Order: sequence, then C-alpha cells, then structure tokens
Amino acid sequence: MNYAPGHSQVEEVLKYIKEQLYSGRLQPGERLPAERRLAEKLGVGRAHVRTAFQKLEFYGIVQTFPQSGTVVARETMQVLERMIADALQIQPYDFASLVYVRELLETEALRLCARNRTEEDLAIIEEALSAWEDSFVTDDRVSKDFAYHQALARGAHNSVIASLLLVITPDVLRYYQRYRVCSVPLEEVCYEHRELLRCVRERDEEGCVAMLQRHLKSIREFSRTNNQENHFLE
Repeated sequence: MNYAPGHSQVEEVLKYIKEQLYSGRLQPGERLPAERRLAEKLGVGRAHVRTAFQKLEFYGIVQTFPQSGTVVARETMQVLERMIADALQIQPYDFASLVYVRELLETEALRLCARNRTEEDLAIIEEALSAWEDSFVTDDRVSKDFAYHQALARGAHNSVIASLLLVITPDVLRYYQRYRVCSVPLEEVCYEHRELLRCVRERDEEGCVAMLQRHLKSIREFSRTNNQENHFLE
C-alpha cells in the first residue's frame, strides 16, 4: 500500500496505541503517554504523534482535556476495537464521492434525529454546539465541528448510520480544512449550526434537511470543482 509522506509513521503510532489497548496496558479512561515520550519511544517525529492523536480524537477514540491531556474514551473495549479498526482504514478516496455519501447519510440522520431524539440527546447536542462555538478560533475547531455533527447523528438512534458517518466525516473535514480556507463568515456558520439544533428540537424533519443542504453547500460546490482523487489523507 502506498502512503503519503509521513503516513507510515502516523500508522505506527496508531498501531502502537491499538496494541496497548488490546493488551490491557492502556485502559478506557486512562491518559495516553505524552507526545514527546511516545515520539522518543517509537522513533518518530512529534508531529506524527500529534497527527495520530488528532485522528484518534476525530474518531472519538480519545478526548483531549486542558488539564488532563489526551485520555482514552470511556467506551467498552468492543466499541473501541471497532473504532480503532475504522481509524486504521487508510485507503485513499475520491473526495467528491466522500462529500456525496456524507450528505446522503447525514440527511437521513437528521431526519431520524428530529423524529427520535430524547431530552438527553438534546442536552448532548447543545453541549457539543457550545464546545464548537468556544473553539472556533482554535486548533480544535475541526474536531469540535465533527463532534457536533456526530452528536446529531447519534440522536438518530441508528447505530449503522452513525458509524458510517464516524468513518468518513473526519476525512471530509480534514481535507476541506487542508486545501481550502473556509470563506463562510463565522456568523453564518453559527446560525446554520443553531438552526439545525432548533429544527431537531422542534422535530422539524424537513427544516433539518433544508438547513443541512444550505450548510453543506460550500463544501459540495468545492468538491465538484476541486476534486483531487487519492492521496489526501495524512
């Protein structure tokens, strides 16, 4: 398999963490080793360790806290094993196809979320939205954006759709961030995110679909005019 520059080192870090989890030396809820320490242990650059940690966070395998560092998600090992297997899927994709499939899946996810969401789901979605708004001007913006959309997907209570979005959405967001500086004003993006939540809260399925189509318009148009097949992962 062909890797982009530095990809094999990122994969080495991911596989090391997977082995630590599978062996029981690293447990859900425990903190990952510091970037510098892990880089020295594996003989890779700190930038590659950081990229691996970011990918793990994209997929919900770890969470980063200001005072606690990077911590393994408190999921069962069975769930973590599936999530790690997803994160290690590094085959290249056609970006336009990824965007198309994301829109198909997320459209249905939002319909179901508006129909099936609970009060607990709403609280989780609201918390994710607040976290995204608080991090918009930071390096965490993309991961928090993903977390918000994933919270909406989980509110659908269809684990297959949520899992599929978990696999493809991080690559969509990462590619978009890397190759295009988003020109949509912050106020507009915030409005669209809040309107998605409002429609879910009011169980407005068609409103959810209409707002999602508006929200994804720029990335849809970008994918059609700037599609670069293959080699856009790390």
